[in-house]
Order: sequence, then C-alpha cells, then structure tokens
Amino acid sequence: MGKRYFCDYCDRSFQDNLHNRKKHLNGVQHLRAKRVWYDLFRDAASILQEEQSKKPCRKFLQTGQCDFGSNCRFSHMTEQDLEKLSAQVQGESWNKKTSRD
Repeated sequence: MGKRYFCDYCDRSFQDNLHNRKKHLNGVQHLRAKRVWYDLFRDAASILQEEQSKKPCRKFLQTGQCDFGSNCRFSHMTEQDLEKLSAQVQGESWNKKTSRD
C-alpha cells in the first residue's frame, strides 16, 4: 500500500509521492481550507479593516445566502455585525491600554 500523506487542513489522506503532494498542496480546495484555518486566529482589528474595505454582497443581504460563501469577494457582514466588531476592537484596545498602566 505504501506511505500515505494526511493533510490536517483538508482532513484527508492520499498516497504520498512528489506528484500527488505537489498537486494537493497547490489545489484550490487545500488553499481554501488553509486560509479558513489561519483566519480563525486573526485579530478583530484586521478583520474589521478588511470587511470595511469590501462592498456589501447584494445577494447575501437579499437572501441571507451566497453561492460563493467564504470565497466571496464582497462582505457578508451587516451594519450591526460591523458595529459589534468595532465595539470589540475598541474594547480590546481599551484593555491593552489599561493593562499597560
């Protein structure tokens, strides 16, 4: 059967050889899964900055769903979501200031 490679990002395994590993690591599914994983560890300020620079997704605002999901280039956050995130960022910056004093 040979060695198998298990990808933690994609939660799948395949026969391990140079061709298969290179094909997997450059694949769209793997790159998406890897981006989603690292997005879990981003701070609120960077998320807020990125979301504010995007235009709102019309389809998501109208129907509550988007065919592109997390790969959509538009923002899926409502005004209320952005306000909550902004309050969280302000709270985190206030906590950092008070902890320094």
